[in-house]
Amino acid sequence: MSKIYLVVPRLIKQPTWGGQFIVNTKTWHHKRLFRNLKIGQSYEIFSESKLRSDINSTKDPSFTGELGCAMEPNKILYDGDKERLVSLKSLIKENPMAVLGLKAVKKYGPEIKILIKLTQAKGNSFQIHVRERDSSNKWHYKSESWYYFNPGLLTLGVKKGIDWNKYKGCCLEINQKMENLSSQVKLGKMNLAQAKKTAQKLIRKCNPWQYVNMVETKGNDSIDLSSGGLHHSWEEDSKKCPKGNILYELCLDVMDPISVLRCFDKGKFEDNGSLRKLDIDDYFKYIDRSERTNNPKTRKIKPKILFKQKGVEAQSLLRTKYYALDRFVTASKYSGEFTKLNDSFHHLFVKTGEAEIVYNDFRVIVTSGHSCFIPASIGRYEIISKSKVPVEILKTFIT
Repeated sequence: MSKIYLVVPRLIKQPTWGGQFIVNTKTWHHKRLFRNLKIGQSYEIFSESKLRSDINSTKDPSFTGELGCAMEPNKILYDGDKERLVSLKSLIKENPMAVLGLKAVKKYGPEIKILIKLTQAKGNSFQIHVRERDSSNKWHYKSESWYYFNPGLLTLGVKKGIDWNKYKGCCLEINQKMENLSSQVKLGKMNLAQAKKTAQKLIRKCNPWQYVNMVETKGNDSIDLSSGGLHHSWEEDSKKCPKGNILYELCLDVMDPISVLRCFDKGKFEDNGSLRKLDIDDYFKYIDRSERTNNPKTRKIKPKILFKQKGVEAQSLLRTKYYALDRFVTASKYSGEFTKLNDSFHHLFVKTGEAEIVYNDFRVIVTSGHSCFIPASIGRYEIISKSKVPVEILKTFIT
């Protein structure tokens, strides 16, 4: 396991939101597979990840990603040489301790339970994840945390003193009328443009946003939703956030169909007039109604300085019982404490710049928007900034 692996990301096509930010960041706008698609997320590491060690740079022309669909994330198209890919799952099976590290294996067993996403979100649904104590065969608990790259706009928690019956009634009314509009589109009695216009008029009248907190975030803000039961959604505003919400997500590797409870999907239709399934009754059954949980201030996490020296700085962005996220910036060469694995794998995502990651005589180049996986058995590695601007890296690991 004495290799550092480039991660082959899985880009997720969204039917109603997303854009080209992720494709452009990875400099893959020229690739036929991703051209003109609404890409909402890129899975940077998860249980089904593929890796490469046969090339040493994300700039290699043969390096490309997988394409997945939001409703069927495990159904993929791949534009490249599949035989060169290494399955993370098979790597772990060969030697779990060497790949994942003692801390990760003790916590999760011989599998990677973390899902990391780069996200461009525009106008996602009102939703919650259940609390860990409410996890069941139907709804699986999903810890989730966000680190914002750019200023963003979201709803976070419900307002103090709201009338819960009115809030639920509002969602039910919108859903019933949306289903009627969907049926009319499918039967050819109404075109899609008419349905969208009618839906938005109804939504403005009901105004579900009156029941929830609207929050603006800054670049480098961290938000922790890992307690579960908390209302959240990504909002869109072409003036304040022209690209939408650009953020880095850490969560448990649990897919949306069994972890996301939606009560309002903002009047969005798929191209054929279909609607995304809502779970209004369960949303209101499992939402945490406590005042403290719904106060946005309790969800924002202040970064902590780990160390700061000439040309080098490291911060702790998140510490939960499920995962940890650090931010590191350097304009030169570094091989100190930040690069010591301490019984856990490291996942490094290069946010800006270009980094060379070195272990003995093995080295890889990771450019902006890409990531690498470092097995725990590596022990320690070196980071070298290879760009004119300081390299900025996000490191995920298990504590």
